[in-house]
Amino acid sequence: MNDPLIEIKDIRKAFGAVQALKGISFTIDPGEIVALVGDNGAGKSTLVKIISGLFPPTSGEIIFNDKLVKFRHPSDALNAGIETVYQHLALIEQLDVADNVFLGRETTRWGAIGRFLGVMNRKQMRVDTRVALDDLHIKIPAPTMPVRMMSGGQRQAVAIGRAITWGRQLLILDEPTAALGVEETEQVLQMIERLRDTRKIGLLIISHNMRDVYRIADKIVVLRQGVHAATLDKTETNPNDIVAYITGAKDGNIVQVEA
Repeated sequence: MNDPLIEIKDIRKAFGAVQALKGISFTIDPGEIVALVGDNGAGKSTLVKIISGLFPPTSGEIIFNDKLVKFRHPSDALNAGIETVYQHLALIEQLDVADNVFLGRETTRWGAIGRFLGVMNRKQMRVDTRVALDDLHIKIPAPTMPVRMMSGGQRQAVAIGRAITWGRQLLILDEPTAALGVEETEQVLQMIERLRDTRKIGLLIISHNMRDVYRIADKIVVLRQGVHAATLDKTETNPNDIVAYITGAKDGNIVQVEA
């Protein structure tokens, strides 16, 4: 049995007297899609921010690629190979697709002098963007297209493509199909499945859409009021059961926590 890509071990987070997370533990394997679900206030966003390095846990451990990691800044998580695509996507609408894909990692001309002067090689960036997005089966009219002219599904695809272009091993997607139409939702879900099946990337999906969760997830982790309420195998559950665990109508493998 292969080691997991990431192991979350007894993660707890307190904000003063408020216990936001009360001992969360689960794993994600390479080539596995794990859905993180729960009602508003369940602790999903807090956990994602810890994994992505926005703030440290109060206690607990994160094992990534068989190494204990302590992220003190989002750049630490990025450098380790973890990328988070938030619901707002963090794309700059005034820039074109290539400029967004290479944002903060721009290709420059003239070697070290060009890097010092900030002389970007936009032609090469656009060629590389087209190759990268084509490899991911992401369909856009042109790398020169401004993001402001793109549909919601195209923007989501570009944000995911940017994350994968830089060799990420774990991709966290926050509500990847929110506000998308039926056709665009299907395109995004198919892309996520391709990343799992062909790139063997680990994916953590945060979603309130139980239909999407049941469609693509291999495993579902349920949080309820900061507690790890259940870990469900997709083959042994159904969307109604997932909702029941979220609301507390059903109890699963509850993690007992100290009062």
